[in-house]
Amino acid sequence: MPSFGSASLKSRAQLHPKLQAIVDEAIKHVDFKILDATRGKAAQELAFKLGRTKAHFGQSAHNYVPAIAMDLFPAPYDWDNTQAFVNLWKIIMPIAKTQGTPLRWGGDWDMNGQVNTSGLVDLPHYELNPWRDWAKSSHLVED
Repeated sequence: MPSFGSASLKSRAQLHPKLQAIVDEAIKHVDFKILDATRGKAAQELAFKLGRTKAHFGQSAHNYVPAIAMDLFPAPYDWDNTQAFVNLWKIIMPIAKTQGTPLRWGGDWDMNGQVNTSGLVDLPHYELNPWRDWAKSSHLVED
């Protein structure tokens, strides 16, 4: 059975308990890494500068503690393997639904059950939805 490595466990510890419950169940079914959870100001601005996000610090669900967003990277760990991200989504979303956790995926922003093929596509990204409501019970991370 797959299990989290030390880097994923460190990111997992930053997640909102509802997200922790989702990844804890999902890892029983599919291998993946938790790449990112809480992102501080320096990391957020670097991600913006590198074009990995369109959000400045305070405008991203990753900027809160506990983390209300997470980036997941499915095995076989190939950024070009879109199908692996879709397969992970097909496992994550039913778990979230069963647990009663409103979750939105960066490959289906409008939550219509279809993978986005144009516009902003962020296949690793999952967030509690609507994240701005969840942010009200969290606080901005301090660097």
